[in-house]
Amino acid sequence: MKRVITQSLLNCCLYFLAAYLISAIHANLKLFQDDPVSGTGLSLKLDLRIILPLIIIAIIVSGIGYLSRTDRSRSLSKWSTSTAEFSDSDEREAQITGKATRAAYVAFMISLPVLMIAFLFEQPLLERYPAFPFYAIALILSVGTLTYMTAWIVHIRR
Repeated sequence: MKRVITQSLLNCCLYFLAAYLISAIHANLKLFQDDPVSGTGLSLKLDLRIILPLIIIAIIVSGIGYLSRTDRSRSLSKWSTSTAEFSDSDEREAQITGKATRAAYVAFMISLPVLMIAFLFEQPLLERYPAFPFYAIALILSVGTLTYMTAWIVHIRR
């Protein structure tokens, strides 16, 4: 159970770290379209004070996830490029994983239309919060992940 909680919470952290990084890139990205001074193309300036802590935190979070894995026979490269699915070592755990996956799917299918309704008010939201879409996507991914974790814990305790 500790493995599922750790992996789920670390995944949520990575979602929001990615949203923060992408919003920083979005805020500093400048596109020029046939500008006589700047030319044609794009310009991106990122402050190292934004990027370096994110990279360090992402490495720490990934390292904790790697060290908490159950399949110790897989190398870091195979572990990092595969999905972070939990192994179904027995029939009971496979059923619990199936129930938790269904619960996460239902939560995702409910939260996604709610997000679509929020996008009806996209213009005022973007004026106040330019990074709203990135954090909204991270939130939707976190809702599914946390629902999976919660359902898995509820069903494993039965």
